[in-house]
Amino acid sequence: MNEPLVSVIMPARNVEKYICDAIQSVLNQSYQNWELLVIENDSQDRTSELARSFKDARIRIFQTSSAGLSNARNIGLDNAAGSLICFLDADDQFPINSIASRVQLLNDRPDVMFVDGQVDVRNYDLKRLTQTWKPSFRGNPYFEMGLLNPRCFSGITWMIRKNALHGEKFDNSWTHLEDRLFFLSIAPNGNYDFVEEKVYTIRRRPGSLMANLKALEKAYKRFMKHAQSLGMYDEITKRIEQKRFHRMFYRTYLKRMQPLKASKHLIQRLRHGRS
Repeated sequence: MNEPLVSVIMPARNVEKYICDAIQSVLNQSYQNWELLVIENDSQDRTSELARSFKDARIRIFQTSSAGLSNARNIGLDNAAGSLICFLDADDQFPINSIASRVQLLNDRPDVMFVDGQVDVRNYDLKRLTQTWKPSFRGNPYFEMGLLNPRCFSGITWMIRKNALHGEKFDNSWTHLEDRLFFLSIAPNGNYDFVEEKVYTIRRRPGSLMANLKALEKAYKRFMKHAQSLGMYDEITKRIEQKRFHRMFYRTYLKRMQPLKASKHLIQRLRHGRS
């Protein structure tokens, strides 16, 4: 098998409880031609010390005092030496064949620029599986990425050919959905496909960015406006996406035991359903 260098980009801020497991999951990969770029993002705990405790020449540590996932990931993109790029947040993990399975597909399919796979979501200690996501789309993902359906997006889980980036970077002004916005920006540059294997394990922990529902709701509204500004929504699509948005947050607020906020989204969903 052709073994291109894979650059794994890992932002890390105040994750001393998890970063060793995240780095170890890269070291444990069945595919070994990788480099790991850890971008230590002004941590106030032992994150930097623990990252530096790994004595492997393939692990490169970068320090930045500028806050934000987007800034850290952009530093990773600027310094990545590999022809293939993927991302791993410092509280998440790669299954053992995560890199190998995706590299194999890219070797077999030169027309494919982005590869994904099954994603498990687990609780803070990874002992309880709370959700499994499987992609279901193949082809150019541009239009799909503008929609709020889950067919080709579950988070920062794509492996990307570096030559498909065309200089695009993460937008530092976005604190949520910055990964979806980034993938949308590169989506016109090639085809998306997926492997059947599990490629990513998300650790859902208290205090994470995704736990801030108010900010997340605001980001989804902003994303829909952005997609509309790109001409991706006709009137029918706009109504469908608004209905999806309200259904998503109705269920989310209900699950978080916030019935008043859930009911507001239910009312709006019903209104859009009649329009």
